Amino acid sequence: MATTDLETHQRNLALVYRISDTGPQLLKDVLDSLGWVPYNELDAPYWNLQWKGSRFKKSDYESCQLYQRLNHFPNTAILTKKDSLFRLLKTMKCIYGSAYDFFPLSFCVPTEYKKFLRHFQNTEDNQKKDVWICKPTDLSRGRGIFVFRELHELSYDCSAMVQKYIPNPLLISGYKFDMRCYVLVRSYDPLIVYLYQDGLARFATEPFDLTSLRNVFSHLTNTSINKLSPTLNADKEDVGPGCKWNFEKLKDHLQSRDIDFENIWNRIKGLVLLTLLPVSQEIPKMPRGCFELYGFDILIDDEQKPWILEVNLSPALTADTDVDLEVKKPLLRDTMFLLDVSAEDGVHACNDYKRSKMPIPKRSRQRTSTPPSTPPKLQPLWSPSKCGGFHKIFPHNDIQSKQNPLPKVGEPGMKSLIQEIKKRFFVPK
Repeated sequence: MATTDLETHQRNLALVYRISDTGPQLLKDVLDSLGWVPYNELDAPYWNLQWKGSRFKKSDYESCQLYQRLNHFPNTAILTKKDSLFRLLKTMKCIYGSAYDFFPLSFCVPTEYKKFLRHFQNTEDNQKKDVWICKPTDLSRGRGIFVFRELHELSYDCSAMVQKYIPNPLLISGYKFDMRCYVLVRSYDPLIVYLYQDGLARFATEPFDLTSLRNVFSHLTNTSINKLSPTLNADKEDVGPGCKWNFEKLKDHLQSRDIDFENIWNRIKGLVLLTLLPVSQEIPKMPRGCFELYGFDILIDDEQKPWILEVNLSPALTADTDVDLEVKKPLLRDTMFLLDVSAEDGVHACNDYKRSKMPIPKRSRQRTSTPPSTPPKLQPLWSPSKCGGFHKIFPHNDIQSKQNPLPKVGEPGMKSLIQEIKKRFFVPK
């Protein structure tokens, strides 16, 4: 392609996404509606967004350009693997005490089996035995999870987390639920965190019953489990058919019971930030195009206290129900806006491939004036206080904005920061 032809195409460039054939169809639909086009190495010599369900290779990060976005940071397994997450939280609780009292007592087996056994035997004489839940560390969607009370019921053939089961969940007409909260980390250096205002309340499909611990439809809230329940489409009291609500419906219901949803929501904000703080120093300096959309699973107990259950690396983006579509479609649109990818990024991408003779895809939207062709300069990340349904929860004041890098775990500044977060989000207004 001649240079003059390339410059003509630059005036009408597409933004290009690179997602595998098995990638989330809803995400592709959202990007198509925004005028993006799919990557094809025969048609497009560049891409602006690469989205994967799995982690990227080191070479992917090293070759990432300013005009490109990758949907994962390196080293985030410390947060999204169950054993690593709770090991990290236990370390923070040893250092900072009750500020980190938002996760269940946890043991990683077989590594910590003897510790678990000692604790189990010390409490075995109690008239009311504790209930425990066992979760394989490397499985998702509720696979391999079971609840037990007797030691002989514990069996595992892989690394697993054994946790004290929360026996008093907040129930809705007898049904257990948890909250899938969507958290977008735009940057770890500096730390910039957004919490989406909507999400999914996910219900068990049979009434909560501690005398029937093997009933997964009573104790697990995973959609992949409950979609197989014989009572999934039954008109369950208050809950109705299905197993999902959006947060607006959840909020309305809780407020009708005089439960302070805003206080719960504020504590969830604090929980999210306290979980992310120690992770920020584990992430190596990487291209500024990295971001992460996490799924935080939170359980509320009958004292309105939120507990972290796990953090999902690639939360499901399927839209099997109307509720999924209501929540996830605007979530993905707002994510794309927050990533701040513009037509100018398409030009810079094109300039990197000026010598290529491959054709350049045209935008499906109306033409814009010719963007500047000068190389991009490193500017501060665009991080508005709000973007659609995303609200920035960190930094939340000018002092924190200037606090870069964050203090390390064990330093006096970290303790002060934790105390500030605790005061801001955990003290009822």
